[in-house]
Amino acid sequence: MAWTNQPNRRPNTRQRNVLQLVTKGLRNSEIGEQLGISERSVKSYLSQLFLIFDVTNRTELVGVVLTETALGTHARSFSNHTP
Repeated sequence: MAWTNQPNRRPNTRQRNVLQLVTKGLRNSEIGEQLGISERSVKSYLSQLFLIFDVTNRTELVGVVLTETALGTHARSFSNHTP
């Protein structure tokens, strides 16, 4: 699983916001507009997410997230509530 390389890292609130919009298929510019941040910031958050999930691109990122969500693994990591 993607989490094995980063067992103590979880997406923070802003990263989860970006992640949710990426999984909806939004482009970086659209994500930036919705969150009130620059496209450069979106790219930075995506780079951080790639490291956390041990992937190299957004397609892999979405695949891992959707698979883990469907299987119910690490579901709390994607919610906006802290455990």
